[in-house]
Amino acid sequence: MADAPDRRKFLKVATCALGGGAGLVIAAPVIKLVLDPAGKQTVSSPKEPLDVGDVAGFRKGQPPTRVEIIAPVLQDAWTTARDVVLGAAWIRRTGAHPKEIEARSAICPHLGCAVGWDDAKGNYLCPCHDSRFGADGAKLSGPSERGLDSLPVEIVDGRLKLTWVQYKLGRSTSEPV
Repeated sequence: MADAPDRRKFLKVATCALGGGAGLVIAAPVIKLVLDPAGKQTVSSPKEPLDVGDVAGFRKGQPPTRVEIIAPVLQDAWTTARDVVLGAAWIRRTGAHPKEIEARSAICPHLGCAVGWDDAKGNYLCPCHDSRFGADGAKLSGPSERGLDSLPVEIVDGRLKLTWVQYKLGRSTSEPV
């Protein structure tokens, strides 16, 4: 009978160890699933330039053309989507040479509203807070802290390629997200 307390103590410790081990086996994958994406970039955005059309379609002297920017593939931590609209850009030819072309984000740098072209005044207008931007994207009036953000473009084999960049809102300088 003297061994009974030691035996009970051993059985308690063994039961707790087995239960704790079984709990770890069950909890470890759940903890990894929850914490794994925390240190990673979970949404991928295309880094390579996207084809937005034939450069001949953009002529000098015409108003800017609004073009939707579509990613062929967009992945996050769980899914893959095809042909996802990332946003829009305003594209205009600034000179006679095909390389004289510029693209501006169609997202207002103030609060992210969609910017349109006002044909009557010949400038860009954000309808949310009445910010206006010149044809070159420079801020003319309104609460926006800066002009429209420039987007990198290049011409490859007569095709206009645009690199989509999202910028932080509400700042006086263009900083990528």
